[in-house]
Parts: sequence; C-alpha cells; structure tokens
Amino acid sequence: MTPMWFGHRKWQLASCLASLAGLSASHSLSSMEGRSADKEPFFELLSEATRAVPITLAAALPAGMAASGSRLAAAKAAQGRRQRDFPEAWLKKFTRAELEASEAEAGKWRKMTRAAAQHAWKGYKDTAWGSDEVQPVTGGPGRTWADCGLQILDALDTLWLMGLEREFEDGARWVEESLAFDHVAQTMSVFEMTIRAVGGLNAAHSLSGRPIFLQKAEELAARMLPAFTRHPGYPTKSVDLKHRARGPRSEHTTVADAGTLQLEFRYVSQQTGNQTYARAADRSMRAVEAAGMGKPLIPSELDVNGLLPSAIPWSSITVGPPADSFYEYLLKVYLQTGKTEPEWKDAWISAMEQMLKQLTIKSDAGLMFVTGIASGILEKQVSTLSCFVGGMLMYGSRQLRPEEVDPEWAVAAELITESCYQTYHREPSHLGPETFFVIQNGIEGQNLEASNSAYILRPETAESIFYMFYYTGDPKYRRMAGEIIEAIDRNCKTRFGFSAVEDVTMASPYKTGSMETFFMAETLKYLYLTFVPSPQEVLDLDEFVLNTEAHPIRIVRP
Repeated sequence: MTPMWFGHRKWQLASCLASLAGLSASHSLSSMEGRSADKEPFFELLSEATRAVPITLAAALPAGMAASGSRLAAAKAAQGRRQRDFPEAWLKKFTRAELEASEAEAGKWRKMTRAAAQHAWKGYKDTAWGSDEVQPVTGGPGRTWADCGLQILDALDTLWLMGLEREFEDGARWVEESLAFDHVAQTMSVFEMTIRAVGGLNAAHSLSGRPIFLQKAEELAARMLPAFTRHPGYPTKSVDLKHRARGPRSEHTTVADAGTLQLEFRYVSQQTGNQTYARAADRSMRAVEAAGMGKPLIPSELDVNGLLPSAIPWSSITVGPPADSFYEYLLKVYLQTGKTEPEWKDAWISAMEQMLKQLTIKSDAGLMFVTGIASGILEKQVSTLSCFVGGMLMYGSRQLRPEEVDPEWAVAAELITESCYQTYHREPSHLGPETFFVIQNGIEGQNLEASNSAYILRPETAESIFYMFYYTGDPKYRRMAGEIIEAIDRNCKTRFGFSAVEDVTMASPYKTGSMETFFMAETLKYLYLTFVPSPQEVLDLDEFVLNTEAHPIRIVRP
C-alpha cells in the first residue's frame, strides 16, 4: 500500500502551487487551524484561481518544490486576476459592476454553505465516524449501506474544493488506515456503490493525485465485477462485496442502473491500464443502447433474462427516474474521453431532440418540466429528480461544437431551471417537494401541487442552477441558490447535521432524521460552486466532468 502524504509532505500539491503563486504554503492552507467556522481561511479571500492550480497542475509539479514569495504580493496579483478575468460570455450580457455586485452579495451564501459542510462533517465525525451515514437529529450511525464509511467517500472532493484541509486529511487518513469493503455480508446496489463510492474515490484521486484513492477505487471495482458476468450484458442490480459474488437474479433492471457506470469504471481503467473495468461498463451501456432498437428514447425497464438485450415494452419512457443518468452519461462519456467517441454524443443529441418534442409539460402559467410517457399518456406528475435536465441541456449547448447545438437547448434549459426553482420558491418552507403535479385547469395561481411533499436534501435543482450560472453569470441564479441554502439552513439544520423534512408545504416542517450522503457530495457542492467568485477557476468544466453524484473526474485527452 502506498503511504499517504502526511508530515512534511502534507498537502504537497498545495505547497507546490503556493510557490508558483508566491504564497507561503505553511500559511495558505494550514492557517485554517484554529479559525472559527464563521471566518474563512486566508486563501478563501484570494481569487479562487489561487486554489485551482493544485487541481489542474498537480501532475506536472515536481515533488518537494519549495514555497517562497510574498503573501501580500500573491493576494494583490490574485485580486487583479479576478477583476479582469470574468468570462467573456458573462461580460457580453452584464457589466463588470453588476458582476462584482453579484460576487459581493454571494459572499454571505458562500460562507453559509461552507459552514454547513463543516457542521455536517463535525456531526458525522463526532458521533458516527466510519459509518455510512449519520443520524442528524439524535447523532450516531444512520442507515448502513456497506459499512464502508460511505459519507467519507462521498464528501472528500467537496471538502477539497471548499479548502477544508483538516477535514479532508481526516477523511483521507481514514481511507488509508480503515477503509475496507468486506464488513457486511449482504448485497449492495451496484449503481449506488459505483456513483457514490467508486466515483468519490476517483474524484479524490483526480483532484489530489494521491495513489491511495485510486488503489481503493480499483479494489472496489474489482469486487463489483462479478455482477457483470451474465447475459445479455447488464449487471445484476446488486453485488455481495464481501464474497465478491453477484446479487440475486431478478426479472428486470432499469436504464439508469445499467447505464450509469461508464465514467467511474473507465476512469479506473484509464488510470491503472487494466481495461477489464471499462470493458464491463461498456458492455452494459451498449446493451442498454441495443435494447432501444435504434430509438432515441428507451423504455425505462430492461429484461435481464434474455440472451439478447431487450426492454420491457410497457414500461414508461422518460428522461427522469429510473432512466435519468443514462442520458446524462451519453454526453459525459463522450466529453470525458476527449470527444473521441462520437456515437455517445450522437445518441445524446437524438435523445434530447425527442425529449423536447415528447416529454415536456407546461403549466397554465408557462412553467415547463420534463416528465414521462406511461401507457401512451404524458404523465402530469413530475419528479424533482428530472430537474437536472436544465443543467444538462445548458452543459451540452456549451460543450458541443456550434454546428451540433440546437439553440432550443439553452432556451429550454433556462425555462426548466426557472420552473424547478419555482417548486421551491412557492412553498412556505422554500424547499421543493419530491414529486408534484403540473396543473392545467385554467385557474389562476394554481400551477403546481405537491404529491410527495417531502424534501430529502436533493440536489437536482441546485445542479441546474449551478450550470446555468457557470455559463451565463446571471446574478439571478446566485439569488435562487441563496434562497435554497437559506431555506436548508432554516428548516433542515439539526444538532448533528441536516435532516430531510416531511412536508415542504409547512412553514416549519417536521425533521425526519435522515441525511443522505449526497447532501454533502452534491447539494452543498453545487451551491458552493455557484457562490464562489469564479467557478471556472475552482473547477474547470473543460478539464473535469462531474459524474451523476457531482464527483469531478478528470478528462482524458487523446
């Protein structure tokens, strides 16, 4: 096992970078020690560009590079960069004064979000360390998944991006000394362990360059391979990690379960040279494509018992659950591999064209959402999970070549994101329901009605807000995100973290005592990145692709 970089090598990448920025490494990160939660560390006050270099240049910096230079000079240089480096796309629509005012306004929300991450991490570390979840109301372990410290794996990259060195190092040390995948003799979801655990470890490796994270990601991927050893190519929905055995045979799987594995398994293959992992995930994704029989939108449930890939014809057709992240990965696999496999991009473009034609629904007031078709009828109930689509459309519109882009993508992205925000804004709690009906009865003021009024700390609306802000710089998206983090802080905060709530239609909803790991992995990350002065400099989306759990995976170019 390769040792972690502790002692004089602690945060070596940051130290190396500090020499380039003229910043003392002993101050740039370790100065967080002893600071109160409401005060940001020194490097937080600089341009976010100062923090971005250890992420994007880590592999190129020689080990042991000494730090030198004036901190004051570095701060002035960073401030100057920030003043003149607003993206051109932002400056085409907004004045520098408007963008600077937005940045200043977002400062309080950035601090609130960062403090929320510290609070949630502390509750977990103090009362449930090494468990998969924390019980945010009472403290202590929450639900058990694989007894592998899933909260740690899912949060590491968020801690890194927020500059929470001490918390990151605690988690990294636990990974090296304690992480094991053979504690529980029960089957675990292949999908969830892939996006949360393999994805989280991949991201920690992508950002920090530390070999231990890749070693653990490969170990977990290897334990999951038995799930892929069956016809017609889809993995079983679950796997026994302890005994390295596939889960029980089932009659069907879903498009998302079978088609949301490539980014994570391919990254392991890219970094280790062992193509076994990529081949397994590719086989599954191609089987999903084959089940569609050439149609852009695939029935959401798949038959696992045939010799050839096939879909269950009476299952719903949707880009929301349980198919959502498959369509997301069509685009992201193409981008993560340096745009070298156009078949995935072509499939995504075709799917988006049909989605906008067939799967959108509008309220009387003009709000637009993505839903599904069941038994030939457009469903009026919408899942908040489908709110990621706005961000996906904007992402595709900016990452593909201009001649490949439909101008309607950006228009729809803005409308879907605004509509999903309204599901939060219109509730007394300012939190969004899990599912809701779109009203089309002509009664003024009645546009949405919660059907499942719980809020379980979901990220999808914040995700789309982030992508919209990243590419447009429109201050309204920061204000949307600010309203959401304030509502979370007001309604969900507990002694040991943040809790899901039972009914968003209440001004003070009851806390149900659950904090899923995606809250730190996704929700807080998307919100934080919306509030930083320059999200492009904290996380460059031309260098990283975010998996469906918001874990940044480095793009590999030919």
